[in-house]
Amino acid sequence: MKFKLSAFTFFSVCLATVAGTTTAQAASLTTIVSGVSNARGVSFGPDGSLYVAEPGVGGDGNCQPSPSTFFQPICAGNTGSIVKVGTDGKQERIFQNFESLAEQPSGNQGAGPAALEFDSYGNAYLLTGFAGYPGNRDKETLELGSKYPIPESQLATFPPSTPDEVLNTPKLAQLYKADLATGELTSIFDFAEYEIVNNPDGGDIVTNPYDLDIDGHKAYVTDGGGNAVYSIDIGSGNATATAVPKNFIDKGVVEGSLPPGATIPPGLLEEKDGKLGLQSVPTGGVVGPDGALYVGEYTGFPYPENKSRIFRIGDDGKPEVFAEGFNNISELTFDKDGNLLVLQFSDQSQLTGDLTQLPGSLIQLAPDGTRTTLVAAGEGLESADGLTIGPDNQIYVTTRGVGPENGSVVRVNRGAEPVPEPASVLGILALSATGVGAKFKGKLKQLTSKVKA
Repeated sequence: MKFKLSAFTFFSVCLATVAGTTTAQAASLTTIVSGVSNARGVSFGPDGSLYVAEPGVGGDGNCQPSPSTFFQPICAGNTGSIVKVGTDGKQERIFQNFESLAEQPSGNQGAGPAALEFDSYGNAYLLTGFAGYPGNRDKETLELGSKYPIPESQLATFPPSTPDEVLNTPKLAQLYKADLATGELTSIFDFAEYEIVNNPDGGDIVTNPYDLDIDGHKAYVTDGGGNAVYSIDIGSGNATATAVPKNFIDKGVVEGSLPPGATIPPGLLEEKDGKLGLQSVPTGGVVGPDGALYVGEYTGFPYPENKSRIFRIGDDGKPEVFAEGFNNISELTFDKDGNLLVLQFSDQSQLTGDLTQLPGSLIQLAPDGTRTTLVAAGEGLESADGLTIGPDNQIYVTTRGVGPENGSVVRVNRGAEPVPEPASVLGILALSATGVGAKFKGKLKQLTSKVKA
């Protein structure tokens, strides 16, 4: 669900953060659907039905090493789908037996159907993931890839397949217009081909389309593998890709985030002025009330805590840091009051625990900079990676998004007024320092009165 307004513009401010958080009163969670394998994006259709993407558990087909799995093989199968829950609670799967990739034999970290979203006319659009070198997808992309250079470091860790070992998954790494009645898919954009030819971030040739937002005649897609954000005309398929910059962090902080005894392989991370450059890994993307695109990042290996950022991309197409100090962001959305909701896959590095049960959380970032924890780590949002606002104006979250039949969608039942985090004060101070604090706070009342669902 989208919330748009034209009379209000967010000020692009890099909000300050402080270590530690005050926890809001615990919210209760109601499970809507469970048993979803490697559950991903969640959305509502025009008839009120809930849809959750099920990437599946791969299969016994050909395999490729993937940077998403520390170069462990992910193998092909036909186990993906979209899970639909009708307004009567009836559950069914559509687009069954869809192409899927996942680790074997665990079935973890699936790539397949990633998100299903709708435009204002009720048309459905399906995004599919991939997680690897796009030339390995099928024989056509392998042939295309042979015409373009691949970084030497990539050739040593996840090289191209031979023709007889390609994954044979041509439906992956694509954006489709989807007919839910017939199951027909019409390709709008091929991320595999684009990454091979253009490589927007100039790094390894990788693609993993992750999140989809439809706004007007545009589809906005985050590619966590390619470290890029796409704006795609859903009529013509013409696209613009914006690279999301690396996050340069003090070397000592990065090395301090490693498990005991672990080291960073030489040459893996770019070093500059005593800092190491971590890949952004953009995940959640949503168009805000001001018409700008907001993008959250997961942050790459070794996933240091409190270092994930949120970018704002305005008319000039340049990503600017809007807020920072988060952990492993997996999804963003705005509510009807203009609050930015930030879903954290985990509040701690994924190197510190079981990837299927990491303690995720949900944070609300208000227009005035107030940062509030709605659901704290340990309160039921383990390994959370899907977020939407329902037609009932309630928050719905995909949780336990790693593992076979492990995933659920839960509704967040908010209780008493939550407790603001201490970052609120610094956020207001940051706004005041720019000379726009008074105007921004004055606009808050205007925002809440003008937003329409």
